[in-house]
Amino acid sequence: MTTALFPSRMAAAVGEQRVAPPTAAVRRGRGRPPALTSPERIAQLLADIRAGATVAEAAAAAGLSRTPVYNLRRSNDAFARALAQAQQEGKAARRAAGPERQVDQHGTEARYTKRHCTCKPCRDAGSRARARRRSPGAAATSNTLAAAAA
Repeated sequence: MTTALFPSRMAAAVGEQRVAPPTAAVRRGRGRPPALTSPERIAQLLADIRAGATVAEAAAAAGLSRTPVYNLRRSNDAFARALAQAQQEGKAARRAAGPERQVDQHGTEARYTKRHCTCKPCRDAGSRARARRRSPGAAATSNTLAAAAA
């Protein structure tokens, strides 16, 4: 049994005071209300996607999984059109930002690792990214950041 799943047990093990459970009951399952009901939240999600974030990244920024986004797309035609347009604009923004931000384009590390593309540009991009991660400067930077966070 892991303690990460049970914060109250973890807190008790460390010697901290237990936190009371939330007072408002959270409905779970099929009776749970949809998560994307507010126009402001939908507008922010679409703005993030237009800026170059993927649906999963934009949903995570909004505190959601990507499932409510796709459920809303399936049930609302206007949102489906807006999402498709935002995704096209986001793809153009990622292309303009450079190869590091591109997703599933030939010649990128993502295409090499996720789609297992073995063409020469994708292999080279994977090699460059791997060399960048393994370089001594990258290790020193990540160690410095880890030490600063601790």
